[in-house]
Amino acid sequence: MSRPHLSRGFARRAIVLASAASAPAFADGQGILPLPDYRGDFASRTTLTGDWDGHRTALAEKGFTLDLSFTQLAQDVVDGGAETGTRYGGKIEALINLDLDRMGAVPGGLVTIRTESRYGQSANTTAGTLLPVSDTMYFPLTNPADEDIAATVTELLYTQFLSREVGLFAGKFTILGADSNEFAGGRGDTQFVGHPFTSASVTSLFNPYSALGTGAFVMPTPELTVSSSLYTSTDSSTSSGFDTLDDGLVWSSAIAWQYRLGELPGGVRATYQHAFDRNFVNFSGRFITRDGIAIPVDGDSWCAFANAWQYIAVEEAPTKPINVGDGRTDLQGVGLFLRAGTADPDTNPIEWIVSGGIAAKGLLPGRDRDTLGVGYAYSHTSDLPFVTSFVVNDTSSRLEAYYDLALTPAAELTFDVQVADSLLASNSTATVLGLRLRLDF
Repeated sequence: MSRPHLSRGFARRAIVLASAASAPAFADGQGILPLPDYRGDFASRTTLTGDWDGHRTALAEKGFTLDLSFTQLAQDVVDGGAETGTRYGGKIEALINLDLDRMGAVPGGLVTIRTESRYGQSANTTAGTLLPVSDTMYFPLTNPADEDIAATVTELLYTQFLSREVGLFAGKFTILGADSNEFAGGRGDTQFVGHPFTSASVTSLFNPYSALGTGAFVMPTPELTVSSSLYTSTDSSTSSGFDTLDDGLVWSSAIAWQYRLGELPGGVRATYQHAFDRNFVNFSGRFITRDGIAIPVDGDSWCAFANAWQYIAVEEAPTKPINVGDGRTDLQGVGLFLRAGTADPDTNPIEWIVSGGIAAKGLLPGRDRDTLGVGYAYSHTSDLPFVTSFVVNDTSSRLEAYYDLALTPAAELTFDVQVADSLLASNSTATVLGLRLRLDF
């Protein structure tokens, strides 16, 4: 069976479970998640530490799995930006799954615990861009940015399947990565490094990285997933989140569908989000009144975004839906991707953004696991005078290209380059070179 990559957000969870090797089988205790395969020698197994002399598989068969990853990133702003120079940092992430169904404790029950640690510095500030050039080092959110995190729980989530097609979830979960795409995802840890290619950036106004919330999903077929959730709009990366329950909420609903063009798989996903019970600056309002300067506010805001991906050539046609939630190009072949989003022009400085590109796996002879991608993103700010007077530039763009060298299935070395335009007139276009090493233990 394939190695499970549990969702990093409410929607990705439904997609991953829908595309698992077998459907949930609650009554007979077969488990919700497929059993991972830790076997093989050092050069072929999916984790560096392997099967722990059989103990890891034994634990998985009892419903307990632990995935540990270590991502290191060095980026050098070689030209432009706010400041040139090299920055280095890393992140350690531990993911624990308690498959209560496989344990025989709760039919259809699943507990997910995610902890994250971070150290070092990033090029996000020195590049001088509004959107991060490194999601790996930008999240979890801290104030000030780049603050070291010894350990924080960014996800503590309970999921309950009511049937093979319907599920509920509640707890604390990560939002980044919910806009899943086969060729542009991974939260910066895999595939693209920069933020414009990991999510629809129009969500940045009110979407946190980690939040308390609840929701439901329906999977009428393995190819179709409909999900809806309600969560807090204040980030809870380094807190419990209970102290910000009254600071505003976000309602998010999405639909994802996979299809085939002959033997070539593809997919589309559309999401609508509405934020409310929170004060947003109304940039179209009157800032100067008879009584002086006042900041007009609205109590809600919205955004809508969609993405699409399509393989245009594959070495071998798949036999089941693609796992778009794992942040990896799964099939050997070539594909295209497109992502676009728009937002409330009265409250969101970013009016719309679009990104797209091409990705491939196994193009070079003898390098079947290597992946690469080239993407271009373009964003447009609101035309309102108050916004442009502060942001100055009304557009920005980002070009990124990466090549991921698979040292083993559990070790990847990525070479990355970004040419990142800034919305701030005081910062010139930054050229950023990056080197990323990811290890799965």
